[in-house]
Amino acid sequence: MHKDAIELRHLRYFVALAEELSFGKAAARCHVSQPPFSVAIQQLEAALGLQLVLRNSRSVELSEVGREFYRRALVLVSQAAQSIDDIRAYDSRIRSRLNVGFHASMIYRGLGNLVSAFRQAHPDVRVSLHEMSSMDQLAAIQRGDIDVGFTHSIVPNDDRLSHCTTLFSERFLLCMPDQGRAAAGPVRLAQFQEENFIIFNRKSSPYYFDTILSLCIEAGFSPRIEHHVSQWLTAVSCVSIGMGVAIVPECLLHTGIKGVAFREIDTKIDSRVQCVMSRFANVELGEKMLKLARVHISPGQVLEPIATV
Repeated sequence: MHKDAIELRHLRYFVALAEELSFGKAAARCHVSQPPFSVAIQQLEAALGLQLVLRNSRSVELSEVGREFYRRALVLVSQAAQSIDDIRAYDSRIRSRLNVGFHASMIYRGLGNLVSAFRQAHPDVRVSLHEMSSMDQLAAIQRGDIDVGFTHSIVPNDDRLSHCTTLFSERFLLCMPDQGRAAAGPVRLAQFQEENFIIFNRKSSPYYFDTILSLCIEAGFSPRIEHHVSQWLTAVSCVSIGMGVAIVPECLLHTGIKGVAFREIDTKIDSRVQCVMSRFANVELGEKMLKLARVHISPGQVLEPIATV
């Protein structure tokens, strides 16, 4: 037997023998019968080319080199046992933690209710939230940094995902400075071709950037894009201080920001809100999160009728 063939069991058997100084007791401690136990000790000695054990009819003793080998083998066996315990503990921690990515606007779609419901249903699972754009969530899923993400209108067949479920679609509205104008039906985008547009930067959301740009072009004008943002809340805040107009999802009705009005537009455009999961995620926990998301994530109830001009 070559030294490379030495297995952990050989070391465990030898440690037991060194501590019991009895083949019978050591074999029983290792839960094997004595003949294969004795063969394993002989294999170990043959592989090392050393006599570790001094045997006679009345006693078993360790040789000098056997005593030194015992000290070293004990360290290796202890390290192996500790490594097994550590990896089991690590696996337990991983299985009881769910990293969730979310776009900031999910706050207005029931994310808080979802997390509360999940924690109540699964108190042993730690939920860790990570705010990031939809595109950043895809990258984080690819790296394994998050398990589940709540995104907007991404490509559903992305090969980095195991699941991409559309929870619902909600309409887009025009967000404009509140000037007290009377309601008179949906507005036409062409009415705002002279306005500065506040728009998502393309890096944060290629879908939104391209879609809104296309809508304006279809309405007969190229929008004057003066300001780029990476959060919908920022867009609404910019509108509130008179920096321009923005096309935003309906959930932004609930921000409570003063000085803005939301109007229906004559061109129908929807935002898809999606739950995505990594191929490498804890599928069981991810499915539980998705099940609750179907109940708690929604566009929300409109607090007041939408005024139109």
